[in-house]
Amino acid sequence: MALPIVDAILASFCPMRRFHIEHIGIAVSDPEAMGRWYKEVLGFDIRLAGGDGEKSVSFVSDANRCMVELFRIPGVEPVAPILSHHLQIHLALESDDFESDGKWLEANGARFIEKCPTALPGDFLLVYHDPWGNCLQLARRNPGRFTPPT
Repeated sequence: MALPIVDAILASFCPMRRFHIEHIGIAVSDPEAMGRWYKEVLGFDIRLAGGDGEKSVSFVSDANRCMVELFRIPGVEPVAPILSHHLQIHLALESDDFESDGKWLEANGARFIEKCPTALPGDFLLVYHDPWGNCLQLARRNPGRFTPPT
């Protein structure tokens, strides 16, 4: 067992840094149209959007301000068509009403894929593709599934 003074000395040489996710970026085919769909259908905020015809970007965020960058740049292929499985990259959305939320997504161009095969007991996950083929999940987790952040 380390002594508090030893811990303090070690921490001064190797301080732990705590980072926060600023955004997650995904190469897509039409960032501006996707940004508008994510705003209109998912209720996200568009934080930044623009392009010059060759390059384009939309930063969208949820109410918790977690941002997703949807971008297109020359030489970088959109990821959705080249994935070997739709769950390799997905955006999970909390849902308390799967029937209503699923109907809403489908009425707005999303396509149901499957009930997620990796759901843990007590969790319920449905998988969809947005109109551009990117994977979305509707997720309801077993209460207490995750440990609280420290």
